[in-house]
Amino acid sequence: MPLLCPTGLSPLATEAMKKNILLIFRNPPFANSSNSDTLDIALACSAFELPVSLLFLSDGILQLLNHQQAELLAQKDLRKRLNALAMYDIEDYYVIDQDLIRYQLSVEDLSLACKVITQQQLAALIRQFDTVINL
Repeated sequence: MPLLCPTGLSPLATEAMKKNILLIFRNPPFANSSNSDTLDIALACSAFELPVSLLFLSDGILQLLNHQQAELLAQKDLRKRLNALAMYDIEDYYVIDQDLIRYQLSVEDLSLACKVITQQQLAALIRQFDTVINL
């Protein structure tokens, strides 16, 4: 008799149903709750073993800068949670090369080891995912 998982489906069928998810961060740190909400979604998806990748676009790249002083704004600093993502098997992070140039940053300035893609590669990246969430 084949093994069944709690859904009543075989493990192979369950594996085929998993959707890979791309979460997009577009807002600067502390602008609103969307960055925290997006991060919560990433962690929830990971808890269900869904493959998750993160894309930091435009002002969202600023979320990755070190030395932010959230306490001065009476805000929570998401960097600690971002730095813990690897423990949740979330290890694919992307930034756009033009956003690095716009903010005069290098990948060494970022708190996560991001893959740098071009604006032309962005559409192809997005098409690789079954679900794209942009808050």
